[in-house]
Amino acid sequence: LKLTILNAKGRIWTMVAGGGASVIYSDTICALGGADELANYGEYSGAPLEQQTYDYAKTLLSLMTREAHPQGKILIIGGGIANFTNVAATFKGIVRALRL
Repeated sequence: LKLTILNAKGRIWTMVAGGGASVIYSDTICALGGADELANYGEYSGAPLEQQTYDYAKTLLSLMTREAHPQGKILIIGGGIANFTNVAATFKGIVRALRL
């Protein structure tokens, strides 16, 4: 699990499974003109448990919602296919955090 804040006041936040996928998502956001609004770089991978993805998502959502943005904020959640990760468990953790 990795989380780096690039711009705490940024509008675009990502929660992506896998290091390769997270790079592609971030590069694409930047290529489409969103570099100045990209708030974080991070990824959850390595077969995290439901509790770990819950804690990760809860932390990210807390950081994301600290301050309002005049245009609103965007959360991009990506990933889903992994060779050694229980995808259902990771998404259960994310869903639990979103329900708070």
